[in-house]
Amino acid sequence: MINFRLPHLSRRISYGFFTAVLILSCSLLSAIGLSHPAWASPLDFGVDTPRTAMPPDIQRILDRKKLIVALLDADNPPFFTKETNTNASVGLDIKIAQGLADALGVNLEFNRSAQTFNEVVDNVYGLEADIAISKLSRTLSRAQRVRFSQPYVTMRQGLLVNRLQLAKQSEGNQIIEAIRNFDGNIGVIQGSSYVGFIKQKFPKATIQEYPIWDDIVAAVIDGDIQVAYRDELEVKKVIFKNPDAALRLQTIALTDTQDQIAMALPWDSQNLQALVNQYLDTFNLSYTADDVLDEYADYLQE
Repeated sequence: MINFRLPHLSRRISYGFFTAVLILSCSLLSAIGLSHPAWASPLDFGVDTPRTAMPPDIQRILDRKKLIVALLDADNPPFFTKETNTNASVGLDIKIAQGLADALGVNLEFNRSAQTFNEVVDNVYGLEADIAISKLSRTLSRAQRVRFSQPYVTMRQGLLVNRLQLAKQSEGNQIIEAIRNFDGNIGVIQGSSYVGFIKQKFPKATIQEYPIWDDIVAAVIDGDIQVAYRDELEVKKVIFKNPDAALRLQTIALTDTQDQIAMALPWDSQNLQALVNQYLDTFNLSYTADDVLDEYADYLQE
């Protein structure tokens, strides 16, 4: 009989010992002010933890009652430009910016202090703007400093080529082969993503940086450089606005490339990023270069 009772006795002793240790531990925690462990959720103990009504990256916009959007200083139709009659800001990027401000229930303000696209990113990184909506290309180097939304325009990279100069460069070879091994002068906008793209795509080429796109187009027409390098939309715009230029210039879209246009946000604005992506999905905002040209062609005539 004793042999059968010992297990029960041992179990009772173990339970009693455990209970005593638990009571002693709770008493000690209470005595030193650790009755609510730091790792515990406030919901576990009913603790009222101070908390903003919204996530901090959205709350600061609501508190300020305005959304500050970084935008390049120079107009870039059809993404952002001034309407001739009213001088109001119009374009795809302006439309998206106003839509986001309306969704947040706040006013819209633009920060147009940036002289280059990289400076637009700098303004977001330095918290001088809540978001950049400025025809920005998503690049790996920029993504190290800011976070990007999903793209709202996806284009190919493009070339604007002086026909005569290209014929000399090809030396009887196929144009595609001549472009692939191009080692002449290529013009790009200073401080743009294409400075980096050109090093990857045309490592043999000589880079010529210009402050504005119009200067690059003029240099190609005059034969000072052989090729201008930018997204296919900007390349197509040249012929769209100046049909006669097609006699001297040829446009080439690089089918194995992509230039994704997206919004840039501070690296810690994950909640605002989620809202922006939801906005793009809700209104099905996903364009190609031709979509943008078709929908906003009127702004190219300004």
